[in-house]
Amino acid sequence: MSMNSLIAWLKPREMVFFDLLEASAGNLLDSAKHFEAEFKSRQTSAEWAGMRRKMKDLEHVGDELTHEIVDRLNRTFVTPIEREDILHLAHALDDVVDCLDGVCERLVLYKITTVMPTAVELGRLIVAGAEEIKPLIHHLRNMADGKGISKRIQYCNELENQADAVFHAALAEIFENPKDPIELIKWKEILSLLEDATDRIELVSKVVSSTVMRNA
Repeated sequence: MSMNSLIAWLKPREMVFFDLLEASAGNLLDSAKHFEAEFKSRQTSAEWAGMRRKMKDLEHVGDELTHEIVDRLNRTFVTPIEREDILHLAHALDDVVDCLDGVCERLVLYKITTVMPTAVELGRLIVAGAEEIKPLIHHLRNMADGKGISKRIQYCNELENQADAVFHAALAEIFENPKDPIELIKWKEILSLLEDATDRIELVSKVVSSTVMRNA
């Protein structure tokens, strides 16, 4: 069997990588929606604990999907796109959920009782980004819609720029009115994790962009 025939025979079987990446993107969207809904409506320690339990379940799903992708990469000779891109996407998608889980953990540990409106806005931007990431990952199956892919990638970049502006406004707010240095430290850490989540979403879009450019 020639190499081209071998690739043609193997490649369809390994489309499972797209299934796994799409499942990870779906889990990211579920996590972002859960986070935003709970973040803007919860305030007590018990409520934060319930939010965190659900987020931990979602974080475990993300970890399992990433582990499955890595395991399959280690056992697969032919992949539908570059294995480095698959690995990069898997970890970046999982990292966003990890950031949200980290915020939930701190809401419990720090006994947060009042949520900053700017932090809620960052949560909304994370959902908006996750809503773009899911179809972007799906586009990797068929890279023919270059215009649609480019539009989504550009929007992810715009969302990240908006998130940067909100993040810096939030930092200015807590440093301009440092009533309690401990609260300042708590919120700086929470805001940084939220901003990091938006950075990771943009990273996913950039990896998709470079993958499409190489394979179009």
